[in-house]
Amino acid sequence: MTDDHQPRGYRSRQDRRAELLDAAALVVRDDGLRSLTTRAVAARAGVAHGVVHYVFGARHNLVIALLERQARAVLPPVLAAADEHDDLAAALEAGISTYLGLVRREPERFRLLEALSATGLAADGDGDLLDAERQLWRDGVVAGIERWTARHGSAPAEPVPVVADAVIALVDGLARAASRAPDDATTARSRELLVRGLARAVATAN
Repeated sequence: MTDDHQPRGYRSRQDRRAELLDAAALVVRDDGLRSLTTRAVAARAGVAHGVVHYVFGARHNLVIALLERQARAVLPPVLAAADEHDDLAAALEAGISTYLGLVRREPERFRLLEALSATGLAADGDGDLLDAERQLWRDGVVAGIERWTARHGSAPAEPVPVVADAVIALVDGLARAASRAPDDATTARSRELLVRGLARAVATAN
């Protein structure tokens, strides 16, 4: 069957996946992560429940897909900003500033991460999802640091995974502050001090 003769309402698997992820993000935004079920997503998207299962299978896969989509949207501009600088401290500052700018401009994009962290840390939370989210960002930051090292000919004195964990912890705290602050002034000085301290602690080995 050609595209000209496809039935009305036809969606490719890729388009349907994007549509369902949009619906899932709205469910999380409006009702929180605990309300994110395959039935809730189907209702929000206006499709049969079986469609969600066909595309994602279990709820766990749906949440992971949401996290992956966010990482693919956020990491490239952050890493590109860091790549423009040869100095480690300047690279960290540029990458972190870019990330915080995204938090301020698109706060809804980051609500999923906050909801996931809160749910995973709760006594009856979904620890597997929290671990998956952390590993996703860790892998991305590790790859970014390794790319920066290869391009600029220097490496951190500490192991790259350790540096990645430190960067993520720093950014997580600053992002939470940035999402609640009306402007950059409230976090700019803190960011400067923390980035300077981190850069000094992992000063390049060569």
